[in-house]
Amino acid sequence: MSSFSAMKTLVTNINTLVFFIAICTLEVLSICPKDMRADICVHLNRKVFNEHPAFRLASDGCLRALAVEFQTIHCAPGDLIYHAGESVDALCFVVSGSLEVIQDDEVVAILGKGDVFGDIFWKETTLAHACANVRALTYCDLHIIKREALLKVLDFYTAFANSFSRNLTLTCNLRKR
Repeated sequence: MSSFSAMKTLVTNINTLVFFIAICTLEVLSICPKDMRADICVHLNRKVFNEHPAFRLASDGCLRALAVEFQTIHCAPGDLIYHAGESVDALCFVVSGSLEVIQDDEVVAILGKGDVFGDIFWKETTLAHACANVRALTYCDLHIIKREALLKVLDFYTAFANSFSRNLTLTCNLRKR
């Protein structure tokens, strides 16, 4: 077997495994009681909660409400997370891997662990259109929360909403050129 063929088989097997793990996590969470599901989700999202100062003042109840709304996305090299012109309907936290932000066929940013990208939709009244493409350079794990879910939690936990709004800094705001 040639090196190319062996590498292609390995990449296919890795992609299949990552997809299988994501399905298993969702399956396990779907059969758990609500309280246990929240505990598991807080654990799965602990890197995001611990690394970002925006979550520092969140109560346990608030973290649990946020955690069940987060989704984990696994990306392979070359995957496009956002296309230019597409609506920006999620806030994305990079847990591992690296991505590039491409605007007018030019790389304008490289994102890595700890970076946050998307839109500050909790401060805006309109939905943004992505001004750039965001593409995975390596295998990446992203923790994302959809706009509606985040706004629902921020609406309920108003004290946290003020802290979150002040302390969350986007590494890359896809609304602005």
